[in-house]
Amino acid sequence: MALNLYQLKAFFTVAQTRNFTEASKRLYLTQSAVSHAVNKLGKSAGDELFNKTSKGLELTEAGRILYKACETVFFEIEKAEEHLAAVKNKNLGLIRLGATVEFGTTLLVKYLKVFIEKNPRIHIDFQFRHELLKPLLNEELDVIIDCTEHDSGELLKTPLFREEYAVIASPGYLRKHRIRQPADLAGHNILSMDKEGKWWGNFLNALPAAGRPELSPVTEMNHIRAMINAAIEDLGVGFVPRYCVMKELKAKTLAEVFPRLKLFEGNFYIYQKAKRAGLERHRSLVEYLKNIKSTHLERA
Repeated sequence: MALNLYQLKAFFTVAQTRNFTEASKRLYLTQSAVSHAVNKLGKSAGDELFNKTSKGLELTEAGRILYKACETVFFEIEKAEEHLAAVKNKNLGLIRLGATVEFGTTLLVKYLKVFIEKNPRIHIDFQFRHELLKPLLNEELDVIIDCTEHDSGELLKTPLFREEYAVIASPGYLRKHRIRQPADLAGHNILSMDKEGKWWGNFLNALPAAGRPELSPVTEMNHIRAMINAAIEDLGVGFVPRYCVMKELKAKTLAEVFPRLKLFEGNFYIYQKAKRAGLERHRSLVEYLKNIKSTHLERA
């Protein structure tokens, strides 16, 4: 069986995207060229590499074996390319960095300014999304920063920082409605990322079961900044990461509703594919990011 590197690259990209059209875009080739390369590789392997299902393309057993081999081969080639670039003092390459929307847009770009200035040979592109795991697994992103725990044998997880939360409302709303303890929230409009109020879990779980108020009515908003602005406009009470509202708290356009209540904290993690963690540009970025502390976030 003779393996052709061009055909392997086409197959590997289709396997990552599970879509010939998307693969052709990534490779800057026509869809027919990608399809032809994958078909030729399948004939060389003497087996079908994909099955077409109602959910799209799925790897066959032969395809899975070949995909694992491709991961090792192409990641090793990438390491070699990076090493050669370092020897010649050329650009080390690109990192496609993904992060949650509010953290990314509010703080990450600002925090990475020094890293970008000190590492001109590493280029970073940013993508801020709610869903980060699938793009990482599909090779659309190289490194992600997420507050959701993901357990996968192919991922390397690095703890980053603990995330503090705050219950917020405008000073005028608090004066008007006299909200002084958690039970007083009952009957007030609750601003949440989901209709069921699961977003408020770290607040509710910090209270004894008997003291948890019923959160109703709930206004669903799928963006943290929208909840912050809604709270400023007296539209209800929100629950947000504390670093997101430091400016508003200092300016007193918002107030912490329960400043003495110890809320459960969340965790942020850095994720990358374990096989790519050896890349120099990845190591440099992760070492820099590991210095993020909650105190840095409050000063940002």
